[in-house]
Amino acid sequence: MPIVLLFLIAACPLLATTISGTILEKGSKEVVVGATVALHRDSLVPGRRPLRGVYSNRYGFFSMGNVEPGTYAAVVNSVGYAPYVAAIVVREGGDDVSLTIELQPRDVRSKEVVVTADRASTALERQSVITIAPSFIKEMPAIGGEVDVFRVLQLLPGVKSASELSAGLYIRGGSPDQNLVLLDGVTVYNPSHLGGFLSSFHADALRDVKLMKGAFPAEYGGRLSSVIDITMKEGNAERIKGSGSVSMIASGLQIDGPIDSTTTFMISGRRFYLDVLVGLAAMTVGADDAIPQYYFYDLNMKLNKRLGQNDRLFLSGYFGRDVLASGPDTEGSFDIGWGNSTANLRWTHIVNSDVFTSTSLIYTDYSFGTELSARNPGSGIDATFGVRSRIRDLTLRSELQLSAAADHQIKAGLDVTRHVFQSSVGGSLVEIDTSIIRADDIVSFDAALYLQDEWTITDELRANLGGRLYWFQQGGWLRFEPRASMSYDLTSTSSLTGSFAIAHQFLHLIVRNDVSLPTDVWFPSTPNIQPSRSVQGVLGYQKSFDDNTWRFTAEAYYKTMENLYEYRDDAEFTIGVPLESQFTSGSGLAYGLELFLQRQIGDLTGWVGYTLAWTERTFPELNGGKTFTPRYDRRHDVSIALQYRIGETWRLGATWQFATGAAYTVPSAQYLSGELNWGNTNDYYTERNAFRIAPFHKMDVNLINEFTMFDLPWEFSINIYNVYNRRNPFALFTAQEYDQASGQWVRKFKQITLFPIIPTIGLRFSF
Repeated sequence: MPIVLLFLIAACPLLATTISGTILEKGSKEVVVGATVALHRDSLVPGRRPLRGVYSNRYGFFSMGNVEPGTYAAVVNSVGYAPYVAAIVVREGGDDVSLTIELQPRDVRSKEVVVTADRASTALERQSVITIAPSFIKEMPAIGGEVDVFRVLQLLPGVKSASELSAGLYIRGGSPDQNLVLLDGVTVYNPSHLGGFLSSFHADALRDVKLMKGAFPAEYGGRLSSVIDITMKEGNAERIKGSGSVSMIASGLQIDGPIDSTTTFMISGRRFYLDVLVGLAAMTVGADDAIPQYYFYDLNMKLNKRLGQNDRLFLSGYFGRDVLASGPDTEGSFDIGWGNSTANLRWTHIVNSDVFTSTSLIYTDYSFGTELSARNPGSGIDATFGVRSRIRDLTLRSELQLSAAADHQIKAGLDVTRHVFQSSVGGSLVEIDTSIIRADDIVSFDAALYLQDEWTITDELRANLGGRLYWFQQGGWLRFEPRASMSYDLTSTSSLTGSFAIAHQFLHLIVRNDVSLPTDVWFPSTPNIQPSRSVQGVLGYQKSFDDNTWRFTAEAYYKTMENLYEYRDDAEFTIGVPLESQFTSGSGLAYGLELFLQRQIGDLTGWVGYTLAWTERTFPELNGGKTFTPRYDRRHDVSIALQYRIGETWRLGATWQFATGAAYTVPSAQYLSGELNWGNTNDYYTERNAFRIAPFHKMDVNLINEFTMFDLPWEFSINIYNVYNRRNPFALFTAQEYDQASGQWVRKFKQITLFPIIPTIGLRFSF
């Protein structure tokens, strides 16, 4: 453990009486993440505020220090579980109280409220944080019947997509690379398959999905916009169990269970088989071998070993790969591939009832490569274009959670990372084959130290105060990031919240928007490439009602961004031109209002969200220096996601979305160049993204029937994408058409539409 953490332990008084424990799921012994533990004096009294409250961490551990002698009732709540009440007696001079609490999973229809009109916890309300159960994700409609985590997250207020084709998350004006995506604490750089069409995470392998949309606490860093913190299942400790799925485009299988009395495992895999379907179709119709081939796979695994009462060892990994390649062709070919490999060896240790530690050794390997070539058979000249981007990280991380006193929950951590970057973009036009230009490796270290305190100032007022110190070797950048959140209870069921955060990003995904070639590369900060910076403030109001059945939140945010990077319009991808000299920097601004109404219990669950937002970019070397809106800017965004149980064996999932049309650059006029009679007709374009295409809206439904076959539970689903066949525009272009009335050729706008109504079926089973 780093010396700084030992100093933190020594500096804080470890008081005598502490209530701590671990929260598990009954029947599987898997930990329950984010459960609320509220401590009441003597017994439960409706309308009376709990004395203390905390959340269980990602390992199910909670701790409340400096509890006075007396009799208490601890109430544990978590969505999807029956409430749990434990009677606790703390004696004068007695030992600490250690609990192992098992929550009973329940059908969300069986509404059971133990404490009416009380808050579930007096812990700080987590502003801009939304947790979604994987079971809910699996019942939402999905194109091709393949459920997708990120496409469900796109239905939340403040979260947008660039297009119908993309599963990328554009959160509060930020681009996808500004999202810190963590899978069991490991950074995943490009969490998408099929060019962004599907995310990389198999829902059957997941335990918890949490989205933090901004102003996140000091324990998270390295990105500007958001954190998507995903936890994998640990494995059932009671028996071997599993599930499988077959959709129109992919199949998956997940198995978990005990290896011995102290060890569990989980393994999950998924395979996309478009290449198999295309191959069968080609043989059926007698097509040639030039049909492109595409497939992806992903594999998740996790081992969990108990080393005693206070120690656990975890080994988790993710492996995924996409391959897109052309068939044999004498005139040209392409080969595009990308993938992630991650591993995390983590040791957790309960030092005592007040102190919890976690130490991790993490490896990440992300690579992306493109090779395009075209050959003129007559001249024998090859034209090639290539992109290479690779990041390999090795990280040592140590974290500490300390119940310092009755009013303070301390978290601290230190991590050190060694990065190895490879980034290159190049092309050639030569008479012989030429390999892709490769840049020298860039090796850099970074280190981050954070400290935060969840402080209960009064019964009504709570705060999370902290800071993060970040050092990046390339360029010698040293940055401090203050973080602060506050919550004030107006009543026992409503509160006001506010937060402020400064964040920096030292890794940049450089994107060129004016060409269709895949030129995106990750590039680190250097002496010439400054770290990106964001400053965000959020004000919010939260209220729960009808015995916590409903929850309403309203949040207003304002965020500025500096040192954002794109390719210059005149970027040259040729030999001898330094890559970083082709970048241009600019700034961004995002602000808006988000409304969110969620029903958490009953036959009908889900949410309605609305976002009113503005997003702007200003680059001195782009668009003539004038401010423009990125394509994913949407003024109005409405989303509805509902799940309804029909009887005992039928369930319905439905979504509806509406969004202002995307910003787009189109030709607005024509002009002649050269001699009047022999000139060429050229297009004159609007300013960047100055035109709005038609609004986007569609409805998707998923009808699920439960049945038993071969003594196993099965689910058959009918999924209908774009129910009322809305022809949503994906792109615009102009074309010449003959006008019968005038007898002249006129130029008209045409639109490209991606997906009509698409019905699909799927099958799931479990054992």
